[in-house]
This record gives sequence, structure tokens and C-alpha cells, in this order.
Amino acid sequence: MKFRIAALAPFIVLGLTAHTSYAKDPPLLSLTLEHFRDTATVKDDAAGATTTISTEEGFAEHKGLMRMVWNDEYLQGVIDKKTGQRSFRVQAWIIYAGRLRSYETANYQTMNGPASVPVIRIGREVENCATGDCVYTERMAFPVNEELLRRLATASAPGKPAMWAYRFVAKTGPDYAGGLSSAEIAGLLAKMDEYTNAHPVAAANTGAAANTVATANTVAQANAATASLKRDLGISGMPVAATPEQPNRAGILVFGVNSGSIAQKSGIIIGDIVYEFDGRPVKALAELEAAVAACAANSAVAIKLYRGTNDMAVSARF
Repeated sequence: MKFRIAALAPFIVLGLTAHTSYAKDPPLLSLTLEHFRDTATVKDDAAGATTTISTEEGFAEHKGLMRMVWNDEYLQGVIDKKTGQRSFRVQAWIIYAGRLRSYETANYQTMNGPASVPVIRIGREVENCATGDCVYTERMAFPVNEELLRRLATASAPGKPAMWAYRFVAKTGPDYAGGLSSAEIAGLLAKMDEYTNAHPVAAANTGAAANTVATANTVAQANAATASLKRDLGISGMPVAATPEQPNRAGILVFGVNSGSIAQKSGIIIGDIVYEFDGRPVKALAELEAAVAACAANSAVAIKLYRGTNDMAVSARF
């Protein structure tokens, strides 16, 4: 549960006299992809046009004698249920006393260098002004693209989450330095993919505009390809391109492995990038689907993949 400050001074006085003991928060980097996936919230809007998935319940840091939550940050994804389009943004709120800071810009690091975007101002609350310094709660966000999130989710070694840092730059006063765990990012993506696979986008109406039809067809094809991969090999995945920093890491990024599947039995795990199947390079879902379909019964097939910075091979038996 996350607490708000109704009046700053009474909490400070109470905190100085309280002796209640509380369980410690687990370290953020000890929390796994599975934790954030399973604690992610899923909410449909009233009209049923979009679904919002959030990691807000995954982690909050309690500080001080009264174990208050003074700031929080999390990742949010929105799915347009008519087109399948997905958008993402980092959300944060911070409580502070004194002068209004008015955060205006968000700076963060991408695989190709630093980026800066305007802050989305969600809301602001002001309290306590009559009794002393005003206490502000600023709620803000900034957009981030899915390609970057996919790369951040797999940038660290499996089982060893790392932090992705960003900074909200204030108009006046100190900036706010924040960060998300790569496990939190991966967990949200896994939940988004899980939802998308369970609720494939319906075909567009005959009278819809041509660009909407094209979008729906593209999403439908992606749903079909993913479903086929899950049925045959037992994975969910998406194509990822090479980068200047990692020119050889192109292939199919695995973001789901079915329990008891051929992929699981062969040792493939979430975060692997499959780039070769039975001697054939695979850089698109259709290529991997065709390679899997061409396998003979009772055959053993070599699969080459990248796991973190390691190039390795596993054997899958069909």
C-alpha cells in the first residue's frame, strides 16, 4: 500500500515517537521478471477501446521511521484493442516541500546515445501551505518506444537485472534521478505479450479506412506467426535487428517459453536471441516458422542463439 502525506508536520512528530517495526522492502534488483509480470495490473477503459497494463504494484520503497512512500516510478503500456497498436511511458510521482520545481524535461540513455523529451504533466497537488512550507506532489511521465524497451530488457545477463537510469529536469530546484530495473521492463513486456496473445486483434470492418485495414492485417499476421511458433517450438518471440554496439545480435528475441515445450526441453530461456535454426539463418518470425515446419519427425536440430554476450548452441528434438 502506498501512503500520501496529508500534513507533513504531524507525521514527523508521530514518527519520532513510534516504535513500530516493519518488514524491510526487498531490494529492487532482487525482484525478477516473473515478479513484475505476475504483479502487473490490467485495466480496460470504460468504453473498452484500450487496455492499460502497469507495474505500479510491483515495487515501492518505504522510507523513514513511518515507512512513507515519498516517490514512486513504474512502467505503463497501453494497447489499442481495435488496431493492436501499443504505446509505453514511464510514470513517476514525487512528494517534496519548499519551492515548486515544475519538471519539464526527461533525459535518458538509448542504445544510440542520450535522448531528451518533454515531460507529460499528469497532475499536481499542493498541501500544508497554511502551516509552513508547501508540500507538493508532482505526477509526471514521458514516452518511450517499444524497441528501446525490448533492448533494455535483454541488455543484462539472465537472472541479473540492471538499472536503466533517467532524469526529470526541473525548471527550478534539484532534478529527480530515477530508474527502472531491466526485470521490471521485461516483466511488463511479458505481460503485454501474454495479453496480446490471449486477445488477438479482430479483423478490421470492411468499411474501415485503408490504413486501418493494413494495420489490422499486420497485427493479425503477427498474431498468427506467434501462435504457430508457440504451437510448434513452444516460444513467443519477435524479430530484433543488430545494433552498432552489437552488430551480430540479430534474430528472434524470445520473450515467452511454454512449459514442457520443445524449446524448454532444449534449454532455451526468455531473453535468448535465436539467430540460426538447423543451419538456416533466421531473422524474421516467418523464417523461423518455416524452418520449424520443415523439421522431420524424431529429428535433432541445432539451434544457435545469443544469451547475453555469449554465442551458444542447443539441440532441439522433434
